Amino acid sequence: MEILRYKTGMKRYFVFCIFALMTLVVFAQQASVKEANALYAQKNYTAAVQQYEMVLNTQGSSAELYYNLGNAYYRSGDIAKAILSYNRALLLKPNYDDAEFNLEIAQKKVVDNVDVTSVFFLKQWVNNLGDIMSSNGWAVFSVILFILALTSFLVFIFGRYRSLRKTTFNVAIASFVIALISIGYAVKQSNKVVNSTDGIIMVGSVTAKDSPALNGKDMFVMHAGTKVTIKNSVSGWTEVELPDGNAGFIPATSIEKI
Repeated sequence: MEILRYKTGMKRYFVFCIFALMTLVVFAQQASVKEANALYAQKNYTAAVQQYEMVLNTQGSSAELYYNLGNAYYRSGDIAKAILSYNRALLLKPNYDDAEFNLEIAQKKVVDNVDVTSVFFLKQWVNNLGDIMSSNGWAVFSVILFILALTSFLVFIFGRYRSLRKTTFNVAIASFVIALISIGYAVKQSNKVVNSTDGIIMVGSVTAKDSPALNGKDMFVMHAGTKVTIKNSVSGWTEVELPDGNAGFIPATSIEKI
């Protein structure tokens, strides 16, 4: 009996310690973020950047933190870092309107004006549709649709009225198909976060080569803040592709992955 009481007491003590530790971590993070926000409000943008970076490195990332970091970088004049931060915020939260709006403003300061009219409109539409929600959002949406499909199918099987059975059958089919599409978007958005292939040019300007070598033929020039797709990495060089299809090799140190 005494042993049982001892074990019960230890379990309660252990749970209390875990809860207390989690509470301290949450309060510490909130205090650090408040300090960064205060520095930003005081227009001490360089210090705010350092504080936001510290929170991200020590306490985990979030779309809101990257958004605030992007604002601090933008105010401090580092447009490339601001664009990188806004993109990271949107990677975690695709429907983040504030981050998208500020990203558009920051992109207007980028020197390069890449022609993206060659991108097939249907592909662009499909990508934009996927960005409406995060992977978790699409997953939840697919579960709701599966439940709706199952419920409608049961009504179709056991329903007494012909018109009702016809309607629920169509609803079941449509819900099932859309649920499958939603699962596809959930997987796509998850892979987009885990296996991001996009990057931002971080140096003032860089010349893309036709091969991973300094003596390679010059192809085109890119400037800080330009967003590219990372295709491959070879011995200190990164093969990148612009939205218009132009591709080339640049030093790996001139780009940072989103």
